[in-house]
Amino acid sequence: MSLGILDDTKERVRQATDIVDLIGGQRELRRQGRIFVTHCPWHNDNRPSLQVNPERQSWKCWVCGNKGGDVFNWVMENEGVGFREALEMLAERAGIPLQSEVRSTPAESGTAGDKRALYRAMAWVEQQLHRCLLEAPEAEPGRRYLAARNISDESIHKYRVGFWPNEWNWILERSHGTGFTPQVLEAIDVIGKSDKTGKWYDRFKGRVMFPIRDAQDRPIALGGRVLPEFADDRSGKYINSRETRLFSKSEQVYGLDIARAVLSKTKNVIVVEGYTDVIMVNQFGIENVVAVLGTALTAQHIRLLRRFAESITLVLDGDEAGQRRTNEILKLFIAAQMDLRILTLPEGLDPCDFVWQRGADAFRGLLDQAVDALEHKVQIATRGIDLANETHRANRALEEILGT
Repeated sequence: MSLGILDDTKERVRQATDIVDLIGGQRELRRQGRIFVTHCPWHNDNRPSLQVNPERQSWKCWVCGNKGGDVFNWVMENEGVGFREALEMLAERAGIPLQSEVRSTPAESGTAGDKRALYRAMAWVEQQLHRCLLEAPEAEPGRRYLAARNISDESIHKYRVGFWPNEWNWILERSHGTGFTPQVLEAIDVIGKSDKTGKWYDRFKGRVMFPIRDAQDRPIALGGRVLPEFADDRSGKYINSRETRLFSKSEQVYGLDIARAVLSKTKNVIVVEGYTDVIMVNQFGIENVVAVLGTALTAQHIRLLRRFAESITLVLDGDEAGQRRTNEILKLFIAAQMDLRILTLPEGLDPCDFVWQRGADAFRGLLDQAVDALEHKVQIATRGIDLANETHRANRALEEILGT
């Protein structure tokens, strides 16, 4: 590839991208004289230390020291991609078509070792599943399930919900002639290979499917809810894709591709537990909502969400297990110096049920009443204790709180 072509394209994209618009669309910028400042997402930033200079079209964090540069460096750091992907993302944002020789050209194109082939394969699988739900007669059980959960057609399209028929080789058979080899499909964890027979089989079957997309709106994994009529003793109610080159459940959340559009305005992200919780809360007009993927909130999740929001509201079911989880994650937020608030729903209700039964205004009212995580821990530790008269129990509760 000609370096001249690459340099020309890079300069066109740079000229078409204003750094204040780019960073300001993701973080709140405050004018300070001739520059703008914001909190740095890469360290515990109590006072804004990341500076954006519109005259130089550059940015720099003076605390991190080694972080700074132009629009390309921002995308590479913020999105965790290489230069070529950053160039493609900014070119698409600016509406600039790229010549084929400028685009990424991996050496192992079309193989399981080619990450771009995995992205293409996952996008194809997502399309097949979504089309199946919308059109296929065998997807009628999936459509009935979603209707019973009050999921609207608009939400089905927005979140690209799909269906996997109750067949062992459905996706494998459909892949014939596409160029996606079994090895590529195995690498994105949609098929597996039997140790006994050596034959390929579909990993998901008889399930409503929820595609998981990254912050760049690329499908990277799947979650599936088995339908009762297809369940057996070996079927987990929900299963997610296993760890792949595209996906790590401790680093990704569901729904961020949609929520990130409003997070620069709300500055707060609501974290729930389930796919249908995200979809239904969004369906009722509360768009800054995501879900963790079958795991507790991790330090990696917090780092990811800090890129887009300044605070997190964690929504818990009203059971004891939900309350105990706050103790596990409170230390993470103290270390990250990020604001965490806790919302506990009435016992027996998840967010999906709550907003359907009581409406968005009632849910917003609870969000407004969400308490600081440390205050929540105090409430849990002292529940049922007469602090004036039960000195021993009160002291034990205090020790538990101070142990955070």
